[in-house]
Amino acid sequence: MGPEAIALAVLRGCHLIALASVFGTLVSLALVAPAGLREAGKAEAGRARQAMVALARWSAVLALLLGVGWMLLEARSIAGTASLGAVGLVLRATNFGHLILLRLVLLVLAIPFFAGRLWRLAAAIVLSGAALGMQGLMGHAGATGGSVGAMLVVSEAVHLLAAGAWLGGLLPLFLLTRTLPPAAAATVCEQFTPVGLSAVAAIACTAVIQASQLVGSLAGLFGTAYGRIALLKLAIFLALLALACVNRLVLTHRLRDPARRVTRTPLTISLGAETLLGATVMMVAAFLASSTPATHESPVWPFSRRPALDLLADPTVRWYLLRILLPALVATVVLASSWFWRRLFWPALAALAVCLVLAWPDVEPLLTVEAYPTTFETSPTEFAVGSIMRGASLFATSCAACHGAEARGDGPLATSLPIRPADLTAAHFWAHTEGDLYWYISHGIEAAPARPAMPAFGDKLSSGNIWALIDFLKAYNAGAGMRVSGRWANPTPLPQFDAVCADGSAIDLDDLRGRVVHIIAAAATVTPPPAPTGIDLATIVLAQDRTVKPEGGACVTVAPGAWSAFALLLGETPDSLTGTQALADRNGWLRLRWRPGDPGNWNNPAVLNVAIRDIAAHPLAVSAGAGHGHHH
Repeated sequence: MGPEAIALAVLRGCHLIALASVFGTLVSLALVAPAGLREAGKAEAGRARQAMVALARWSAVLALLLGVGWMLLEARSIAGTASLGAVGLVLRATNFGHLILLRLVLLVLAIPFFAGRLWRLAAAIVLSGAALGMQGLMGHAGATGGSVGAMLVVSEAVHLLAAGAWLGGLLPLFLLTRTLPPAAAATVCEQFTPVGLSAVAAIACTAVIQASQLVGSLAGLFGTAYGRIALLKLAIFLALLALACVNRLVLTHRLRDPARRVTRTPLTISLGAETLLGATVMMVAAFLASSTPATHESPVWPFSRRPALDLLADPTVRWYLLRILLPALVATVVLASSWFWRRLFWPALAALAVCLVLAWPDVEPLLTVEAYPTTFETSPTEFAVGSIMRGASLFATSCAACHGAEARGDGPLATSLPIRPADLTAAHFWAHTEGDLYWYISHGIEAAPARPAMPAFGDKLSSGNIWALIDFLKAYNAGAGMRVSGRWANPTPLPQFDAVCADGSAIDLDDLRGRVVHIIAAAATVTPPPAPTGIDLATIVLAQDRTVKPEGGACVTVAPGAWSAFALLLGETPDSLTGTQALADRNGWLRLRWRPGDPGNWNNPAVLNVAIRDIAAHPLAVSAGAGHGHHH
């Protein structure tokens, strides 16, 4: 982040803190303060209410000033100048300008109602809440669009309103505990509890929704700047929860305990600390909103291990893991029971920590595998047919001498290496992410210190060529499995290609999303079979001869290398591919292959339709390929 971006984030954060203070103070006036004010004397109650109204007004004035400052700096960023003309242009012609102006107007309209009661106070809450909740329209959520964007806008509005009610209500709670008698202060804290609990639940639920769309994965959380800021926000949030528990379960309780003579000082100090942490978490959130979402970055994995839960599919491994963790599970049950017997809390917590530390050496090999900085990177090539065939050429010149022409680890130089080269047609190939493969190729593999089992190619091949090589290896491995078993043992995506349709339109794989795809390798023009009723079917003809024209609703590939790339994927040679057909589901996964002479006859529409309906009814999940998915 440059200085201007930091200044924008700081202004945005301070503006949101002030808005949250307005909303939280008004919610406290309506829901939290009344019971405590009724317990206090008339004079004390009047002073406390006036202080809260004054806090709401000063917060609103501050929010207005900071909003204007944010608008001016944003105008300078957009137009290159903060002149009056540039500001007017931003206000008239940009979404941000429209929204910030609407927010300031809503805030101005709310101010006269701050001192009112009943419907006037309700109007102030609605107006200030609308001003606060519209923040999502100004950031990533508003820019996303579609149903996902709408979901993000709504979830962020709920998130901010909940944060405003809880975090924005901390400062008025601090003021009330300082000015009201102890019993009334305790009542106010107790009345704040349902507001705080509801807000925390809403914040947690909406945070999960936002994280799923903007962070996306564990790699995005730990391996990107956005994710690390989100982790900082989470850490502060947990610290806030801890302080809130101490305030409610310990300090507030002691204010009412006649057996203990405790002043309000510990509670006010704790509330002051909680208020500062609340402001900090909102400032961190502003920096988060100013950063590129993790889903738009390539994560750099910072750890030497990564989670891998594949072994848990084995019942024997699950039972072994249960036996290892049984002491920790018992300690967890005891810890849960400390809700009723508080003296058990610290001993149970210590026992749980000891059990986990002792179990970890046995658990870690079952749940994690080795990882590298590039482990969670994904190929930018879109698994295109051109990339696959470029990778085939690179494999022949750079890899076949060791791995062999058929990639089985039996090349002419294999016997001279300290460790036999890997069989790249084996099933274990799919246990590695694309990023793992990239690391192996670019950095090499050591058999022992200074004894490479495979040399590094990072200084010989460009990044694009390494990804092309990985595309070829994936296609070749998938085809090798198909030759042996007649099926794809691992989820295998359709490659990216271009095609021309009978109506003259040009399409690529993105245009086929949501449709079952029927691939036909033909030497001459073919008439596509009719689609089954109710099935959205796309027929793609593979042709080596460019004179082949599409007929009916079919399209013909024009991408160079498409014939050879599909031959690899379908387990055929270019010479034997003619007449082969394949089906892919609506999520882009290859599912079935048929060759002339195989059981069934896909040239019979009735037989083909049965296969199409089965594929349409049982698509693989979009994420079925795990680390091997592609950005079509």
